[in-house]
Amino acid sequence: MSGLRTVWSRVQWARAARAAASVGVAMGTAHALGLPTAPAALGAFNPLLVDNGGPYRTRLTTMLTTMLGGAISYIAGALVPHGIGWVVLATLAVGFGVTFARVLNQQMASSSVLILVLYFAGLGGSVHTLEGAVSSSGIVLLGGVWSIGLSLVLWPLDAFRPARLAVAGCFAGMSEFTWRLAGTADEAVEDGFAWRRQQRIRIEEARATLAGTAARAPSRTIRFRNLTVLLETSDMLLARTMRLAEFEELARREGLPESLALARQIASWLAEVEHAIGMVLAEKPGDAAAAFSHEGSFWLDCVTRRRQRIAARRAVADDAVYGHLLREERDALLEVEILFDAVRGLWTGTEMPQSAYVSAYDLEAPPKWVEALEVNFTMKSAAFRHALRMMLVGTVDVLIMDRVNLNHGFWLPMTSIILLQPYSAGTVRKSIQRVTGTVAGGVLAAVLAAAIAEPWVMFAAVTMLGALTVGTFAVDYAVYCFFLTPTFVLLSLPHPHDWQYALIRIGTTLVGSAIAVVAMRFLWPERAEAELGHLMRRGAGAAAAYLQAMLDFWQFEGVARREGERRMLAPARRGCGLASNDAEEAVDRVLQEPSFGRLVGGRADAETALRTDALTYVTYLRRLTQTITTLALVGKDSEEARRRLEPIARRLRALAAGRGDEPVGALAEKVSVSYGVDVAEEQMQRMERQTTVLERAAEGIWHPHGLESENDTTLGRQLSIDSSLE
Repeated sequence: MSGLRTVWSRVQWARAARAAASVGVAMGTAHALGLPTAPAALGAFNPLLVDNGGPYRTRLTTMLTTMLGGAISYIAGALVPHGIGWVVLATLAVGFGVTFARVLNQQMASSSVLILVLYFAGLGGSVHTLEGAVSSSGIVLLGGVWSIGLSLVLWPLDAFRPARLAVAGCFAGMSEFTWRLAGTADEAVEDGFAWRRQQRIRIEEARATLAGTAARAPSRTIRFRNLTVLLETSDMLLARTMRLAEFEELARREGLPESLALARQIASWLAEVEHAIGMVLAEKPGDAAAAFSHEGSFWLDCVTRRRQRIAARRAVADDAVYGHLLREERDALLEVEILFDAVRGLWTGTEMPQSAYVSAYDLEAPPKWVEALEVNFTMKSAAFRHALRMMLVGTVDVLIMDRVNLNHGFWLPMTSIILLQPYSAGTVRKSIQRVTGTVAGGVLAAVLAAAIAEPWVMFAAVTMLGALTVGTFAVDYAVYCFFLTPTFVLLSLPHPHDWQYALIRIGTTLVGSAIAVVAMRFLWPERAEAELGHLMRRGAGAAAAYLQAMLDFWQFEGVARREGERRMLAPARRGCGLASNDAEEAVDRVLQEPSFGRLVGGRADAETALRTDALTYVTYLRRLTQTITTLALVGKDSEEARRRLEPIARRLRALAAGRGDEPVGALAEKVSVSYGVDVAEEQMQRMERQTTVLERAAEGIWHPHGLESENDTTLGRQLSIDSSLE
């Protein structure tokens, strides 16, 4: 009972109420117009399942992908020619194509299963003419249009809003102290310890809120990545601000007016930046944060002009503090650039760092959908193996449907493809939850089907059940299935009072679950927990190989440069992208496992820290790949570049081997250079910090936070380095 109370307290009631309005209005309107109500309800229901909040463009694209892809696949399924041979060929093509398309973008990753569900609905339905299929899909589209309009215009919700506000609070608290540091009040330094403690609490609370966000595949969402970058950078600024306070106190005590003035200038500049970021995170800007773009007013004032001032500064003789402050200012500027890119990406739904530099220098565009397919079109890719698995399972299901002549047999492949996960533990877990929830929901559906006679009562029941389905979607899978089953059973009843139809649903769920588990056991079985450490280390190794390939590529000139890009740089870039994708997939899956909490001894604080470290790792691994891609295009071979980059490559290889050649968090050797407008220099500095964050996150993963005894380091041992895996 306590578990049910916990689930009930976590139900997303706002999403549930919006789903009730969407499904109820769609069904009522269709009934009033004399149209079938089931397609209208389905069209209004599906887009709500993929709406995670975030920038309107991203949400619109995801929901449109679900709506249009589902309508097209429904028509394709309904128009498959009679004959088992045609059905098998169509299922092979659609099953592999739709699942493999997940590698293209987050929109397809969120929508692929729902698109396949509608294919099997069309395949197993009673309408198999072009006119009937187009008519039904048209009603689905109309329901989807209404749902999208409700979600984006009339009733917008944002799953990441609590995390965004928590991160905004971190910057607001930072700016409050930094403003005082920029003034002349001595109490700013005296209160530094108390403020640091409060700020640390804010940051840790923001970490927990971000890690606990109820969203699909968080590490693959651009909003999550940018919030992670903002939070990690605020943590770095916390340490930098305390150092700045110490230098200001030292300059005051030693009577160093130039250093004191510079410290206050830096503090004033940082306070302005932190205040602006806190404001833009707290409330959505009307211009999608255009002021933070590389051509925007904030960028001009806080980055471009500051960069020019830094380049013009010269150290003061006999004033060591001034030199330290110059270094702090240069490093802080890089962090401010990262913050501005993340803010812009948060509100536009785009990855900023790479695209901005590519645009500014008119360079070759970043990898598009063709390269995404090429990267993953290999048996080394978990996405490719999963697409093959889905294709084969769907085909087996349609063969069973044909062989036993099963009425309403489309429930069988629907169950299998919904349950089938890239990793075996996920499939088994979801199968158990699915069977439990579906059997209980099937009993409820049978009772409701037998008892309800009036259409308006049926509409009300479907509306309420659909609302609870959406409200529990990201809370508990078994409860979600409990409400989902009667929702779809009542929508697809062939005849009033046909309670036996619910029993068919229960039977096909049992068979479909068994098929999914068997497929996961024998078709390229993978365990997310066992693979997680290997894939994350492989990502670091791939980044090191990409960095080394870039150094080798720089040696080519003229015509040979293009050939070197094709033979050397492009394969390394594809390998790095593939490793990042697989690591993200592994993290998303393992964090959803019921055994995850036990891996850290059931400690809630350790679980939150580990979750944050894992998500931070994959976020910065992808950003490091983008930085190398940009540097490969704008940089050039030199003794200084190699001096800066070869230590980074060694540190990445150390991560891939599960050890640290240097202390975690140690920066590569500093080179005394002036901070000009050289993009290659910016990218190298960016890379140093990204590697540092990777090292810090890896330390938290291999050695979970807060665990005091060796017996408690279950996850550390499970993710420990095994060189034989490589």
